[in-house]
Amino acid sequence: MAAIDSISKRGFSDTTLRHVTEKAKLSHGVVNYHFKNKEALYDATLGYLAKEHYDIWTQYYDNAKPTAAHRLAAIISADFDKKVCTHKRLAAWFAFWGQAKYRPNYLKIHNQYDNERYQKIAKICNELVADGDYPDLDIERTTRSIEALSDGSWLCLMLYPGGPDREVFRDDCLYALTRFFPKHFPLKD
Repeated sequence: MAAIDSISKRGFSDTTLRHVTEKAKLSHGVVNYHFKNKEALYDATLGYLAKEHYDIWTQYYDNAKPTAAHRLAAIISADFDKKVCTHKRLAAWFAFWGQAKYRPNYLKIHNQYDNERYQKIAKICNELVADGDYPDLDIERTTRSIEALSDGSWLCLMLYPGGPDREVFRDDCLYALTRFFPKHFPLKD
């Protein structure tokens, strides 16, 4: 998508409709027909990214073995899928997240897709706590921590592009699950 390309290279302030139309090889009139202004284009771009991520993690989830541990590992692994975990897409995500404080609509668009993921992780954590008898594990704190693992990994991938790759970070996140749920991780297939 041309808007993702431009935002990832130029950020918000330097992205223009002209950049997007040239990259997409479309006339300015066609873009203006679909988007009344640059903000509408940004909303659509974030919606595209959020829906793409949603579709991928739900596919991973649906294809996982039907155990809580396998479903949690699937959700985490989806964050590092080669379609969503690219430098270009991560740069666009961070551009949007950086603007969320000033543009509340971005949080609304993002959360429309992401809240379900958070709820599924919390439900799975609850299942693992009950199954593994982890009485001291706080479900909300654990869920937030698991979410932070992926977000932090994405940030590291952005800040240190010459460092470990997405697969190493995926494995690091899965390894961290052994600290929360040692009776369930590492996975035994």
